[in-house]
Amino acid sequence: MPISGLVVTLSNDGGEQARALKVLDDDRRLTLGELQKNRLPLVAETETIGEGSRLLREELKAVDGVVFVDVVSVNFEDVTGESAQE
Repeated sequence: MPISGLVVTLSNDGGEQARALKVLDDDRRLTLGELQKNRLPLVAETETIGEGSRLLREELKAVDGVVFVDVVSVNFEDVTGESAQE
């Protein structure tokens, strides 16, 4: 299972930030850390490398209130066979 450590930069606007936090918290693949000003550490666990890639490149950036996504680490050393597929 691919696991990514991320830091998401959220909007400084309180309303946008709250909406983004709600969307992120509702995503079963994400475990949120403690918000520090407008930066949110989180862990993403996906079923496949392709799903993880889409989450990082497209889905998180499309969330209203998410300004930037920093990738801290990616681990897929236990991924084999079917779980490497899209």
